[in-house]
Amino acid sequence: MSMREKVAWISVVVSTIIFGWYFWTVWSDFATQSLDGDELFWRFVKTLIAAVVIQLAAAIYAAWHAKQDFDPPKDELDLAIDHRANRIGLTCLELSIVGVVFASRWVTDMARVDYPADPAGGTAVMLVNLLLFVVATCAVLREVIIIVQYRRYA
Repeated sequence: MSMREKVAWISVVVSTIIFGWYFWTVWSDFATQSLDGDELFWRFVKTLIAAVVIQLAAAIYAAWHAKQDFDPPKDELDLAIDHRANRIGLTCLELSIVGVVFASRWVTDMARVDYPADPAGGTAVMLVNLLLFVVATCAVLREVIIIVQYRRYA
């Protein structure tokens, strides 16, 4: 297995677990109508730091353990796989952001009902976390596409 595929596997597993937990807690807060923007911000920062540290440590360990170059130069296959994954991931992101824009009216209406004291703040917190979810999902999709492409050519 190439180092790039290993990094993609690490990214998918760690991102799914770490950010899955984050979005699960956001959903739980949303369901109980207890969204707190400041608390969610620091929870996201801690989650992001944990994900980066774990992914970096796992990638370094994988390279060291397999005695592979940590960041080998890309050949034509690597470039083609990256190009396909980037194209699909970017398309997913663009369509998802358009979906978030269309859903913003629905989010605003929910915020008015759930957070009557501060509907603008509730809207902002919900939209930001919806955008973060979209970005994280498209990033994981991109890495899955990389894995599938490497498996196809293996």
